[in-house]
Amino acid sequence: MVLGFAWYQKLKPKKQIDCNCETEEKPKFIQSKMFLGIVTAFAIVMLAFPYYSSIFYPKTEKQIIVVDKSNIQKVEFTISGMTCASCGEHVNHEVNKLTGIISSNASYENGNAIVEFDNSKTNISEIEKAINSTGYSVTDKKEN
Repeated sequence: MVLGFAWYQKLKPKKQIDCNCETEEKPKFIQSKMFLGIVTAFAIVMLAFPYYSSIFYPKTEKQIIVVDKSNIQKVEFTISGMTCASCGEHVNHEVNKLTGIISSNASYENGNAIVEFDNSKTNISEIEKAINSTGYSVTDKKEN
């Protein structure tokens, strides 16, 4: 809204002055179209941030050795406080740091994280602690 008004002010036709007593000065950089263009581009990039923020979280490809298939457990954590895709990536990144995690899929749209892990190497409370360390809160957990 503010950028739209700024562009309107910058591009609207200027009143013609009848006398030649006023001279046109070159505007300062902060008042130029170039500066307004840079600010507009920056605003667009920041609005799109949640969509490309996953590039800041490296893929944690790790080999998982499961000793016994009966040790594999799947738990759904209900999480409050996530507002964008970047929040989900943050949760996945922290959970994947734990040993024994097979997969982690956090979704801000659903407000949850589904974690599959080897319960002989980690447990539900460790995963919950990792999720809470991101600043979001686990409000419920359900074993699948």
